[in-house]
Amino acid sequence: MNSILFVAPFGELAGLAETVIKKMGLSIQVIVASNESAVTAVKSYPEKTILISRGGTAYDLRKLPERTVVEVSASFSDILPTLEEAIFSGYKKIGIVTNDNIIDNIVKDFSFDSVSVWHRPCKNHAEIRNMIAKLHDEGVQYIIGCHQAVKKAQELHLANAYINSGKLSIVKAINEALKIEQTKKMAQFQMERVNAVINNIQEGIIIFEQNHEPVFFNTLANNVFNEESKDDWYERILNQSPNFGESKLITIGDNKVLMKGIPLDINDNKNDVFIFQEVSNIEKQEREVRLSTYHKGFYAKAHFSNIFTASLRMKSILERAEKFAKTDSNVLIYGDTGTGKEGIAQSIHNASRRAAQPFVSVNCASLPPGLVESELFGYVDGAFTGARRSGKPGLFEMAHQGTIFLDEIGELPLDIQGRLLRVLQEKEVMRIGDDKIIPLDIRVICATNKNLHTLTKEGKFRYDLYYRINVLRIKLPSLKERREDILPLLEFYLQQFSHHEKRIHITPAAREKFLQYQWPGNIRELKNVAEVLAFDNADITPRQLDDLLENDEIQETSVMDSDNDTITFSADMSFKDMEKEILAQLMEKHTPEEVCARLGISRVTLWRKTNGVQKRKI
Repeated sequence: MNSILFVAPFGELAGLAETVIKKMGLSIQVIVASNESAVTAVKSYPEKTILISRGGTAYDLRKLPERTVVEVSASFSDILPTLEEAIFSGYKKIGIVTNDNIIDNIVKDFSFDSVSVWHRPCKNHAEIRNMIAKLHDEGVQYIIGCHQAVKKAQELHLANAYINSGKLSIVKAINEALKIEQTKKMAQFQMERVNAVINNIQEGIIIFEQNHEPVFFNTLANNVFNEESKDDWYERILNQSPNFGESKLITIGDNKVLMKGIPLDINDNKNDVFIFQEVSNIEKQEREVRLSTYHKGFYAKAHFSNIFTASLRMKSILERAEKFAKTDSNVLIYGDTGTGKEGIAQSIHNASRRAAQPFVSVNCASLPPGLVESELFGYVDGAFTGARRSGKPGLFEMAHQGTIFLDEIGELPLDIQGRLLRVLQEKEVMRIGDDKIIPLDIRVICATNKNLHTLTKEGKFRYDLYYRINVLRIKLPSLKERREDILPLLEFYLQQFSHHEKRIHITPAAREKFLQYQWPGNIRELKNVAEVLAFDNADITPRQLDDLLENDEIQETSVMDSDNDTITFSADMSFKDMEKEILAQLMEKHTPEEVCARLGISRVTLWRKTNGVQKRKI
């Protein structure tokens, strides 16, 4: 470990330190040097080296600038063996003289039997030497002390011994040095990381001291001011800059920058901080922000893997749709409201080569009639009254290289259908009021809940557009046509919306109710029902379901008879109940013979089917 150096004032401490270091499995260099010689020796080591030493030598090493010194202390228990040896040798007056940074606990003078012990901690070498001379004059016979104390005792021919720091004290000092080393490395890493960030941000930073000398500048600041003398930086900035806290456009060489000054006062050390951005970079960022906002929301969330179904028919449809995704051909998706047409469209997009490009979803029925053309194809400045001055790209342009999903395509006006046909044929678009052609690379997926073929016969949808969009076709079944998915989907949505850990139980009767219900809103309606039920956190019963679906059942199914009489029944009735209701309502208005004639059944069949149904008078 080259970043730590153990400086032992005497050889015995060095030997003990080497033993401890080896036992700890470390690689720390140990040298023997004291006081001035230690200071001279350490100067050849890097300033970042952490020094471990003791007593006066540690004091002297601390005088070196930018040096971290860890002191090896000694507890009184480390002195006891030496003190005991002196007493057994017959010495009655013993002095303990050390630097005051060696013994880590406070020891006072004490005596027992005929033995007296003086403890004299000192602050420096001169005080140690004077103290030894004083104790000598007072009759002290034995000195236990640090390197300087022992040296002076030897000059006065006093018996002496070093204060030995024990293994535990050395271990403690080494561990402290290791912690400091780790902290320094972390601080260095953090500083390097901060510098890396500051040097790679798109703002220039310059910090001036009170004497207006630049003490810090990042890479961008250096690049912008590279042709200017650093001595003139402050003056050039100050002459053009606004008051502190305000931003102003200034010129540095050939660069225009937006500059802001911030006064910084740390521990009464005042600095001036200037932060700036190049105008060219600000303009670039503005363009990027506009582009990002422009495409915001134009992405597809759904994937085929997210579509849950237990229906074999639906699984076959999904397999087919996945194959369609591998092509660029136009796709037409048929399906009732709430069957998940957009989810299929998004999944096709995400499984295609265009997955990383925009997915633009357009509900043709929601476009204002007077703005359909401008929304789809865009316009230029002055194209019509109220047009945006800068013009606006259309949804087809926004979908360039991606997919455009035209939901409820059957709602488009005929004149827009003609223009849409040309866009699909030529793969190009022209904004309203413009004379330039914009080439397009898009895939078109359309969806409808209407029979477009019937609309073409009625003149409400163009034949040529119908055959252009009807290349690959997907027909999504309604929920009542895939009843095996009703309960699994319900369980899935209940779990998704539940705010409780307890699993919501659906009673068998409620399950049957769910299966018998016609679900005119399909999966969307089922999801809404599950969201409401999830808040109850209680067993789901038929009564709860009746109450919940009550408003939905207001939308009843009507059947017209040949005389334009209306027969109304609830959409969630079973076929048998519907039959009874039709017969009951007809018999309220007509004789049995008329009912049989209308329905083409015999009197016997009518009697059998109306057994228990009372004819009501009109």
